[in-house]
Amino acid sequence: MAGTGDFSNLEQPENFVESLRRSAEDDAPARLQFGPRIIGYSLYPNLSGNGWGQPDERAQAVRELNRNEDFRIGVSQAIDRQRLGESLVKGPFIAQYAGGLYPGTAYYDDASTVFYPYSLESAKAHLEAAGLSDTDGDGFYNFPEGTAGGGNVQLTLLVNGDYQTDKNLAEGVVAMLEEAGIQVALNTLSGNDRDATRDAGTWDWQVFRNPTEIITVVQNTTQLAPTGPTTSWNHRANAEGQLDLLPWEQEMVDVVNQFIASRDPAERADLMKQYQKLYTENLYGVGLVTYPGALIINKRFANIPAGAPIFQFNWAEDSIIREQVYVPTDKQQDYELHPDMLPGAPGSEGPVGAS
Repeated sequence: MAGTGDFSNLEQPENFVESLRRSAEDDAPARLQFGPRIIGYSLYPNLSGNGWGQPDERAQAVRELNRNEDFRIGVSQAIDRQRLGESLVKGPFIAQYAGGLYPGTAYYDDASTVFYPYSLESAKAHLEAAGLSDTDGDGFYNFPEGTAGGGNVQLTLLVNGDYQTDKNLAEGVVAMLEEAGIQVALNTLSGNDRDATRDAGTWDWQVFRNPTEIITVVQNTTQLAPTGPTTSWNHRANAEGQLDLLPWEQEMVDVVNQFIASRDPAERADLMKQYQKLYTENLYGVGLVTYPGALIINKRFANIPAGAPIFQFNWAEDSIIREQVYVPTDKQQDYELHPDMLPGAPGSEGPVGAS
């Protein structure tokens, strides 16, 4: 929006309002083009109970809780997604997100989507159904006697510290889970360190911006479920290469493998309905929020279709046909460094005249 670029993405909702204000000014060099809500975040539990990441006694106890359906539902219902979204930006941008495939994408089916909305009372009931109780009266749930010393349930929450959106969401999740009686320690790491920690399995839960397979399904399809020892973002094999899939996870794997093998569009659509139901009903990941991104397009450019998405199998300029973009004569400016010249041969003194 400062005029230093020609074509880019706007993906951080904290910047939406100011960017819209600037783009509305007469001297703004660029315009904004918002698309569908295909950016979203989820809260993923570490579902490996088989030793991935070499968990200690506390971490292993958390893994067992994560594999308990009541515990996952309790966590989902402890999250006030409306309040979480408003912590990022006010207005119509943010939508509550159940998890799985995004609404508005090709394979999404609303009837196959199960949503566990915010309810602190229901959240606590599910946490207690998972075997938790506040045995010491300090306002936080304890592990059952004989598990992790019967101490308070303490989770670690992994988050990418390079982006303000990730940090804002994680801080909101910490506060909301503590309201429900679950203590959470935030583990904020830079991108590479976060990736290494995630891939090593040394975490309990993570706030994660969903990857592109949630948008397109046909890209990186094997990553939609634990189809192999290291394909899943939140359930991987131990050092011996063993996966300990829950029954519904195995169903997800079977559905994804059938989808990959099928070439029938109708069958594929039905399989993704089954996938969405398994994902959201069992909370493979707890959806948080989803929102649109925008293309930032310099006003000099012509022939970029209205409604061009921020992501169409690739991001930004790769989502359009770049060869069709041009600058009308009356908007052309003298940006050429070497006009009427051609690149010189390797090792030569430089550009040469076209004639």
